[in-house]
Amino acid sequence: MTFEDESANDSENNQKDLNAEPNTNSNTNSNSNTNSNNKNNKPNKKKNNTKNNKSLIYLFIVVVIIAVLLSSSLLFINLLIDDEESGNIALIDFSGTLYLSTPEDDLFSEYPPDVYDYIDWLDEAEKNPDIKGVIIKINSPGGSSIASTKLAEKIEEVSQKKPVVAYIEAMGASAAYGAAASTGYIVAEKEALVGSIGVRMDILHYYGLMDKIGVNSTVIKGGEYKDIGSPYRPMTEEEQEMLQKIVNNSYVDFVSQIARDRNMTYEEANELAQGKVYDGRDALQLGLVDENGDFDQAINVLAKRTNLSVDDINIKTYSKEDTRPGNLFGFDSNEAFYYIGKGIGSELSNGLSQELYEESVNYELVR
Repeated sequence: MTFEDESANDSENNQKDLNAEPNTNSNTNSNSNTNSNNKNNKPNKKKNNTKNNKSLIYLFIVVVIIAVLLSSSLLFINLLIDDEESGNIALIDFSGTLYLSTPEDDLFSEYPPDVYDYIDWLDEAEKNPDIKGVIIKINSPGGSSIASTKLAEKIEEVSQKKPVVAYIEAMGASAAYGAAASTGYIVAEKEALVGSIGVRMDILHYYGLMDKIGVNSTVIKGGEYKDIGSPYRPMTEEEQEMLQKIVNNSYVDFVSQIARDRNMTYEEANELAQGKVYDGRDALQLGLVDENGDFDQAINVLAKRTNLSVDDINIKTYSKEDTRPGNLFGFDSNEAFYYIGKGIGSELSNGLSQELYEESVNYELVR
């Protein structure tokens, strides 16, 4: 029989336990160090996030303050300009094509005035007691038939209350000449292009090109003439007669207006019309203008009609800023915040789609 010494075994086990304790303690110490580091890092991350959030808030506040200051400055400048531009003669510039309506200016685009801008300027000049007369400076080939009618009616209204003189500098044709004729007096440069009294309707057809390249179009319509003037097919004789009647009616109205405003018979005005173009010299001989001269001469004529001396004349020039809201970089302050909030890209996309839609009309009466 063999007897084992139990005390020796217990001694060995105790020694192993003693040897193992330092390892346990080191692991414990290591874990405690890691935990303490993690605890120390968490407040740092929170501090960094808080700092970043505060920075963004401060940045936003600064941007808002700058925008408000700029808007206030522009408003103050506009008020100063309004004070400086108070005058006794209104100058309204008809430059370029006469549009019935144009979009509002935005951050990237600036559009010409439309007929409603011109009407607003004329209305303001008519109601302003300080304005004694109006001079309309014209450099335009014409434009929309409806715009022409509205503009001529407004000018005639103002002419009944205050003297209005038209000055044709380079071109006063078609609808622009109609506007000039509705004033009480026309001064034109000798080399200016005058007249072109007529109406047209342009219809674009490209069905032949579509056939060549193998492109087809299917139109589903309710009503026999719903797609009249369609570019996808030839126009029938009946459809052409229908549109020709519309053009003829507009032409008769146009010539009748010229005859009335220039003290002619319809036959006399019709003889000078027919789309014919004249220079300022011939226009004077034919009775389409009252005088050849420059802008200063037009001012002299208006001075006599308003009983003002030339030295006393102070011209107030009207522009889009007088009828459309004061703006900041092309748009007003409310729009500025809207663009910042929504994003400029989507607005550009919407604007382009709207313009393409507006330009999709295939025919319109033009003077």
